[in-house]
Amino acid sequence: MPSARKRRDARSRLRIPPTIAGTLALVRLLPRISRARTAWGLAGVLAVAVLPTAVAVATGLLVGAVPGALEHGVSSSAGRHLFVLLGAVGVLVVVQQGVPPLLTALADAFGRDVDRHLQQEAMAAVGRPDRVDHLSDPEVLAALRVVRGLGVAEGGRPSQAVAALAYVLPAWLRALTGAAVLLAFHWWLGLLWLVAWPLAVHRMQREYFRVGELGFGQSGALQEAEYLRDLALTAGPAKELRLWGMLDWLTARFETAWRSALEPVWRQRRPRARVIGATTGLLGAVNLVSYAVLGWAAVHQDLDLAGLAICVQALALANTYTAFDDQNAQLAYAAVAVPHVLALREHVRTDGGTGGGAGDATGGGERAAVPVSAPEELPAEAVRFRDIRLRYPGTERNALNGVDLDIRAGRSLAIVGENGAGKSSLVKLLCGLHVPTAGRIEVDGHDLAGLDPRDWRRRVSVLFQDFARYHLSAADNITLGAPDRADDAELLRTAAERAGALAVIEALPNGWDTVLSPEYTGGTDLSGGQWQRVALARALFAVGAGARVLVLDEPTAALDIRAEAELYDRFLELTAGLTTVLISHRFSTVRRADRIVVLEQGRVVEDGSHDELMALDGTYARMFRIQADRFTAADGHAPSASHAPSDHRAQSASHAPTDHRAQSASHAPSDHRAQSDDRAPSDDRAPDDDEPGPPPVPVPVAATEATAELEAGHA
Repeated sequence: MPSARKRRDARSRLRIPPTIAGTLALVRLLPRISRARTAWGLAGVLAVAVLPTAVAVATGLLVGAVPGALEHGVSSSAGRHLFVLLGAVGVLVVVQQGVPPLLTALADAFGRDVDRHLQQEAMAAVGRPDRVDHLSDPEVLAALRVVRGLGVAEGGRPSQAVAALAYVLPAWLRALTGAAVLLAFHWWLGLLWLVAWPLAVHRMQREYFRVGELGFGQSGALQEAEYLRDLALTAGPAKELRLWGMLDWLTARFETAWRSALEPVWRQRRPRARVIGATTGLLGAVNLVSYAVLGWAAVHQDLDLAGLAICVQALALANTYTAFDDQNAQLAYAAVAVPHVLALREHVRTDGGTGGGAGDATGGGERAAVPVSAPEELPAEAVRFRDIRLRYPGTERNALNGVDLDIRAGRSLAIVGENGAGKSSLVKLLCGLHVPTAGRIEVDGHDLAGLDPRDWRRRVSVLFQDFARYHLSAADNITLGAPDRADDAELLRTAAERAGALAVIEALPNGWDTVLSPEYTGGTDLSGGQWQRVALARALFAVGAGARVLVLDEPTAALDIRAEAELYDRFLELTAGLTTVLISHRFSTVRRADRIVVLEQGRVVEDGSHDELMALDGTYARMFRIQADRFTAADGHAPSASHAPSDHRAQSASHAPTDHRAQSASHAPSDHRAQSDDRAPSDDRAPDDDEPGPPPVPVPVAATEATAELEAGHA
C-alpha cells in the first residue's frame, strides 16, 4: 500500500503541464481518426519545417561559391559548382512554396474529421448510459457546447486547433533546426536559443491556457445567453415574440447575459501585457546578443562569407517560433476543451452515473456489474415495486417515498394523482431510466437492476406526454419505436392504422417520405393531435415488434373530442393482452382500467377498481367528483340537489350502473345532446384541493360518443 502511494506521488510530481497534456491529447487523437492523413500531415510538417533550413544552408553555400566562380570563370569546376547550388536552391524554393498550401488544405479537412469524430464520441457518451441524470450535469453540458461550437471562444473549436498544429509545429521545428545550426557555430549561443524560445512559448501557452480554462468554466454562464439567442432564431417562440413585442427586451437581455459571462474572461486577459512585455524583452535581449556575436566573429574573420550567411539565416529561423499569434491561442484553447470532450465516456459511465445519481443518494440502487439478458416472455406474472424510494440529484426530498405496487401482467393499471405526486417517476423507474435510491423492482422475480437494460427496454413501449417530434420522415417517426424492424412495411402500416394516423400520413405531400418539419424543403408540420397519433403509432410499432408493456402517459391530451372518443372505444382493443400502465387526468379514460392506484406525496394511498374507489369515498372519489361537477357546470346545467349535493360526495347509485356504460334514458338521450349531472369531464387536470377550479369552458352542444361516455353515472 505505501509503495502504491509512493508511485502515485511520483507520478504527480512528474505530471505533464496541462498545456502540453492537452496538446498531446489532440495529437494522439489524430491517428485514431485517420492513420493515412496523420502520416501525410506528419510528412508535410517535417517538410515545411526542414525546407527553410535546407534553403538557408544551400543559399549560404551559394553565396560562398560566388567568389570562386568569379575568380576561375563559370566554365571551371567552381563555376559548375555554383550552377549546381543555384539549381538546388531553385528546386528547394519551389518545393518550399508548394508544400505549405497542401498542408493547410490537409489540416482543414482533417480538422473537420476531428470535429465529426468528437461529435460522434459525444453522442455515444451521452446516448449510451442507461440513466439520464447526466443530461443535466453542468460539466457534461459544457463539453457538449464544445462539440456544438458554442463555447466562449470560436477559437476553441478542435478543427481550428488542427489547422493551428499545421502552422505551429513547423514553426517550432524550424526554430529548433535554426538553433541547432547556431549550436554548431557556438554551443552556448545555440543553447541560449534552445532555452529562450521554448520558455517564451511555454509562458504564452500557459497564459492562453489560463484564459481558455476560465472561458471553459464560464460555459455554464453562457447557457442563458444561448437560450435567449435561440428564442429569437427559432420558429417555436416566433408568434409570441411578435405578439408581445419581446424582441427589444430579448436583445437587451441577451447582451446583458453575454457580457456577464464574458467579462470575467476579459478581466483576466488584462495582465497578459506584462507577460508579453517580459517575454519580448527576453527575446530582444537574446537577439541583440546573437547578432553582436555574429558581427564580432565576422569582423575578426572567425566566420567566412558562407558561414556568416548561414548563421544569419539560422538566426532568422530561430525567431520563427511563433508564440504570440492566434494559432497558439487556438491550440491552447483546444488543450482545455479536447480533454473534457474525450473524458465524457469516463465522466458519464455506462451505468449512467455522474457521481450524483439517484442511486448514489444513499449508496443503494446500483446496477449489477454483469447484467443478465432479459427472457423474451417478461413480464409473464408481474412487475413489483418493493419499498421504492427515489431522490433526484440535487434535491432534498424524495420523489417516491416507500412505494409498494404490483403491476400484473396482461392487465391494465391506471395511475392518478395531483401534479408532483410521483406518477412520471414511477414510469421512469419502470423504463430503467433511473435507478431507485432504495428498494427493489422485480420482474417475475428478477431484480430489474440485474437485467440488461437494453433487453428490458425492448419489452417496454411508452407514449410520453412530452413525446419527441423528430424532424424526420413520417415513416422514420414511427419505426424509431423499433429501429431493427424499420423495413417491416406491414407492421408500419398496421401501427399507423391502429393509432388513427394512417389517413393523416397518406394525405401528406410525399406520403410516408414527407419530413415532418416545415424547416426542410417539401416538409410539413402536423397539428398537436396529429403528432400525438404519430407518437402513439410509434409506441404501437414497438408493441408489434415484441414489447409486452405499454405505458400511456396522457394519451389523449392533444386530441380533439372525436379523436378522443375513437381512442376510448378502441382502448380495450389496443391494450388487449398487454401489461398496460395508463397515466391520465381524464377520468373517463382512467375508469376503463382494470385497476386504479392513487399516488399522493410519493406514496400509494388508494388501490382498487373504479367502483371500489368510489365506494371508498377518498381521494379518487373526490377528484372524480370535482371533474364531474366542473364538466357539468361547463355545459351550463346546474346539478340537482339529489344528484350533486353541496359536499359533492353523495351520488345516486341509480345513475351509475355497474358496467359504467349504460345511461339513464332521462339523463342521456340517444342523440347524446343532453348531459348527465354526474359525469367525468374531459378536463386535462384536476385542481388542487385548496384552489378553486378555473372558469367553466363552453362545451359544444353537439357532443360525440366521448361526451356520451362522460355522462356515465358513478357509484
